Amino acid sequence: MSSIRANQVAELLRTKINNVIIRDFEPPMGTLISVSYVTVSPDLKNATAFLSIIPDNKLGSGLSSIKKFGGHVQKEIRKHLHMKIIPRIRWELDERDLRYKEIDDALKNSD
Repeated sequence: MSSIRANQVAELLRTKINNVIIRDFEPPMGTLISVSYVTVSPDLKNATAFLSIIPDNKLGSGLSSIKKFGGHVQKEIRKHLHMKIIPRIRWELDERDLRYKEIDDALKNSD
């Protein structure tokens, strides 16, 4: 498979997953969860959804709740995407947000 196709599928998955989360997911109280980006394997059988969870002190509970909700997301994706192979979704934290926060904090403390 071409990387162009994998990128197209990744962007489509990101949009569809976010739609399912907005429509059906009840996050832990005071938590906002969204999918920052998705990567897809070249064979399109596996995908990793990277999550942005706000606030930082809810990372653990947010990630565990979305993992429990993952079966529903997979089922909804299967219903709405018309592809021969529907990628199996794995959930990870988007650690870019954490690194950006560390850099921002370091810059604030250097003043």
